[in-house]
Amino acid sequence: MTAGGHPASTTEDVKTLFAQMPTAVAVITVGKAEKRYGATVGSLNALSLDPPLLMFAMKRGSGLLERLAADTTIGINLLADSQQALARRFATPGIDRFEDTRWCEEHALPRIDGTLAWLTARVRDLLPLGDHVLLTAAIVHGETEQRLPLIYWKRAFHKLGAVESSAAP
Repeated sequence: MTAGGHPASTTEDVKTLFAQMPTAVAVITVGKAEKRYGATVGSLNALSLDPPLLMFAMKRGSGLLERLAADTTIGINLLADSQQALARRFATPGIDRFEDTRWCEEHALPRIDGTLAWLTARVRDLLPLGDHVLLTAAIVHGETEQRLPLIYWKRAFHKLGAVESSAAP
């Protein structure tokens, strides 16, 4: 439905609907040394606790997607709220995305400095769906930092304001 309550009928209507869904922003990385690749995704989600799985989608034709297959080990860099420029860089085709990016090699994968979380995972499934491929991955390793997430909503990057915790001390 669009704002006026009518069914979404055009690609632009669907984009407008999807823009209402806030998402975390991550950079998926593979390779090492000079043969490293990465791309921004805005569809990273938890999938399962037992076994620990996550999922994300990549557009068909993505250069990074061409390098992913079942059993490929990937790095997942969940971006912090100060990393908007980095998210844009890794979404830009035809450039060296690692140029001017602070990163190191960890677990034989590119790890971006200053992220909210760093995970390594092994691709399990690649499911072609529409104009994207849905990937599931089994988490192998994970670390988190005390930072706030970068959020993508209404076709722009956002930072969370102060968040009141409902967790008991």
